[in-house]
Amino acid sequence: MDKLRKKLEQYVSEVTGLDAIAIPTDGGHLPYFISRQYGLYRLEISNTTLTAVFLKEEESFKPLQFVKHMQQIPSIDMETICIVAASLPTYVRKRLIERRIAFVMPGTQMYLPMLGMELRSRAWRNQPVNVKHFSPATQVVLIHWLLGRVNGPVTPLELSRHLRYSTMSMTRALDELESTQLGSVERYGKRRMITFQKDRKIVWEGALPRLRTSVTKTVRVSMREWDRKAALVAGLSALSIRSMLNESEIPEYAVSRDEWKRMQKESIEEIPIEEPGTCSLQIWRYDPKVLAVDRSVDPFSLYLSLRDQSDERVEMALEEMMRLYL
Repeated sequence: MDKLRKKLEQYVSEVTGLDAIAIPTDGGHLPYFISRQYGLYRLEISNTTLTAVFLKEEESFKPLQFVKHMQQIPSIDMETICIVAASLPTYVRKRLIERRIAFVMPGTQMYLPMLGMELRSRAWRNQPVNVKHFSPATQVVLIHWLLGRVNGPVTPLELSRHLRYSTMSMTRALDELESTQLGSVERYGKRRMITFQKDRKIVWEGALPRLRTSVTKTVRVSMREWDRKAALVAGLSALSIRSMLNESEIPEYAVSRDEWKRMQKESIEEIPIEEPGTCSLQIWRYDPKVLAVDRSVDPFSLYLSLRDQSDERVEMALEEMMRLYL
């Protein structure tokens, strides 16, 4: 049991970048049939405390029976339970996920819904991640660094606080960046930290083939029907601010998908044709506000949203803008 406990602490720390410690609890008050099958620990992950239940009889484990057993322990909150086992059959893991019961198999899989974390390990990170396109979270981390907002090595937890993603998403972002050799991930004690090459231009050019436009959809809406304070200047409107390009006749803005859903609930309607008093609204795959520069979208996302334009004036304006940031 002690060996599995150490593996648990190491695994959780490795994949989350957070300090993790499992402390045995006094099981003297437990019925014999429960203490025979389970070992109870207090699992502390940073500032979160869970009840880790180590399985002593993995072969005979049944999710439904487990729930009934735990319900007989008044001191246990079912919402904080986390099963720990060296191995669990696929069908058992599926049942646990269906019931949103947390579990960790050190080195193999971690499912912690109360923390918004789920990970299936690839032989505990020994195999490289094949990345054709960066995930939105990875793209945000990279641009965050390109904007000069990261000084020195940084952990997934620190990134999650700045960028409004879960720590698990930031951990996966580090994996993607490391696999493409754009960043170097090292361990400092129990913390995983990433550092980038010093030359931003080299990193940017190396990342470009894996970067995608942040725009998932563009709609036309009335400028009178919504508060533009919730949006950022985007598209050609933003490019005209950062270059000699003439201002766009149709104002362009950007919002996140969540913000667009909120606007739709407030009965904001799409306008199918070009009319006076309308604007173009870009719906982004990540929140443009976390990378905003003044009241505009960031220059790197802006470049990606316009790089396929065939207008020579736009191409020249993009080059002019990027010279300011690289």
